Amino acid sequence: MIKAILFDCGGVLIYPKGGWWQRAVDRDEILGYRKIAIDEARAKVAFDKYAYLLDEGQLISGLNHENRLREQFLSAMNRELDTSLSDEEIQKIARSLTYNDARYQPYDDTLSMLPKLGSAYRIGFLSNAMPSMVRALMNLGMADGLDCFTVSCLIGCQKPEEGIYQTALKELALSPQECVFVEDLEANLKTAARLGLNVIRMKRPFYYAKPVDDFDWQGDVATNLSDVEKLISAHNAGQREIARCGA
Repeated sequence: MIKAILFDCGGVLIYPKGGWWQRAVDRDEILGYRKIAIDEARAKVAFDKYAYLLDEGQLISGLNHENRLREQFLSAMNRELDTSLSDEEIQKIARSLTYNDARYQPYDDTLSMLPKLGSAYRIGFLSNAMPSMVRALMNLGMADGLDCFTVSCLIGCQKPEEGIYQTALKELALSPQECVFVEDLEANLKTAARLGLNVIRMKRPFYYAKPVDDFDWQGDVATNLSDVEKLISAHNAGQREIARCGA
């Protein structure tokens, strides 16, 4: 019997309004609408080099700490790519990414379906996230009444590491078999399945400005929260099983 639903947040419940998690929604206004040419190959190399600064699996003490990390990352990228951003522009972009909740957009069904699902099941969030996302979720009212709010930057562990899943299960005081995990990324689904959780792949209409590689998934797939509700209801009624291993 499924008693609880653990949700990933990004790509499942919310998406980046700017088309990418690291793009400020007011970036054009901050830069005076000037265009900055960036070589994509160089940008990827630079991003990989400095991504550790934005590692969501590190302990981050709060918004001020996150803002400092974002300034360091943007300054390093600016030097590496010769994008000629001023210190003031870097500071404004970092602050927007840290403090502007408008960059997080709930999917159309999120705010209506979460309370409905919460009336039938225990609900938890299991997400790799920075403090800015935590605050945005709280300000949107999405964290109200949660039974579990397990976030990587608060515990120093991130998906697909096993520890973050085990922390969530401990908070719920339930067995893996009593929980469903809803996630959009393959590696995170596989770890959950290996630990014995029931898993559902969420495949929303794509939210990135540029497409990324898709993956084959042999288990259950949902495209919205109504699909999730139907899959769990059918499972609990004994009409079908939710796969614990989709790979």
